[in-house]
Amino acid sequence: MKRICRSLISLTLAITLALLPIGIMVARTDRAKADDEVGTVDSTTMNVSILNTAMLDKINNLRFSKGVGNLSIDATLNSYAATRSVEAATKWSHTRPNGAQGCDMIPANKWRGENLSYVTYPDFGFSEAEQQAAADLMFKNLVASPTHYDNMVFGSFTKIGIRTSVLDTGGGTRLTTAYMFSS
Repeated sequence: MKRICRSLISLTLAITLALLPIGIMVARTDRAKADDEVGTVDSTTMNVSILNTAMLDKINNLRFSKGVGNLSIDATLNSYAATRSVEAATKWSHTRPNGAQGCDMIPANKWRGENLSYVTYPDFGFSEAEQQAAADLMFKNLVASPTHYDNMVFGSFTKIGIRTSVLDTGGGTRLTTAYMFSS
């Protein structure tokens, strides 16, 4: 039973993100405007470390409110999340370029799951306030999706990797975050 892959392609998240534009933020979950991309994916997280930390805090606060233990950052899961955030920024999907599911990166003898989210800002300057606002929107959208919510509060998960990739597009700066969960 531990070979469960708790992450499925969630149409719920796609619909939720498409319907929740807030202020100047435009949440996008499709590749309809893929041809407007003018930049390349920046797989580093130096400019978005506040966002990643805020997401960990929000997820752990949610888990605490549900009586579930905190998740700790795991270096291997962070590596997987970095890879997945780049892949998802390039092609929005839980399916990897090789045809496998994202959570298949995690050994099958462990509990494993994956969440993905992204937002696009017309003018993103990487300030602390902007990163906090991005984290607020991403978290709100993940909580609104039953499958993604379940991953965040699943008691058998004890570790997480969180990484965000940055892509400059004709429509703004897209922040794509991958969350890899395991035991």
